[in-house]
Amino acid sequence: MSPLATAYWYTIWALVLMALVVGRIVMPFRRNAYHQFRVSKVVPESDNVVSVYMTGKHLDRLPTSAGQFFIWHFPDFRHWWRSNPFSLSAAPDGQMLRLTAKAVGSGSAGVRDIPVGSRVFAEGPYGAFTSMQRTKPGLLLIAGGIGVTPIRSLLEDADGSVTVLYRVRTEAEAVLLPELQALASARGARVHVLTGRTASGSQPFEPANLVALVPDIAERDIYVCGPQGMMTAVLRSLRQLRIPSRQVHAERFSLVSAAQARTRAGGAGG
Repeated sequence: MSPLATAYWYTIWALVLMALVVGRIVMPFRRNAYHQFRVSKVVPESDNVVSVYMTGKHLDRLPTSAGQFFIWHFPDFRHWWRSNPFSLSAAPDGQMLRLTAKAVGSGSAGVRDIPVGSRVFAEGPYGAFTSMQRTKPGLLLIAGGIGVTPIRSLLEDADGSVTVLYRVRTEAEAVLLPELQALASARGARVHVLTGRTASGSQPFEPANLVALVPDIAERDIYVCGPQGMMTAVLRSLRQLRIPSRQVHAERFSLVSAAQARTRAGGAGG
């Protein structure tokens, strides 16, 4: 390899390393020192789901959007070295941030015991699962189980014609449903709770069933978040309906929360 080529590749590696250090270390520490996040309250949503509210300084200057997620650390709590990727379950309002987690592992299960006043170290925001990706005035939000968390925040931030499909085994498992219904009522949106088990013959995401629920589905942007089986079923049906890929925005369960279930596990079938 020539000296020029060697210098080129060393420069590329140095730039990549510098970007990694700045993006994953320098910026998070600087941002957390500026915002000084702390837990303000912990609210049980059900037997195995809890919401954690956080406050801080200058939150109106935090560059985040509904639908995004952070990697959260709680230095004052046990196992401080653990990190948990959770989506915002409410649209950021400049005053507080909220995550909602399901107890599916030792990390997320412990969130319900975090003391009020605890320090919070947040890395992010991450993700493009936001309204900035919209291409159509109409909107279809599809959630499964605890995958409802970014869907709920997107609904709070949505305008235009909006329909929400919320897939759960039973309505009792529909976490944050009262909030969804209140937001939908205020915005003239519609919420359909789709209950049942796929193994028992419930197939709400078959192409014909989707069209029956949302006749103008081809004229909407579609945001999908839920368990892997549900995601696969929905995306397959959207392809069969020839929905352009630019209109389909998917947040994989496994990305948001390996601890929360995006991973986000369980709660609904396909």
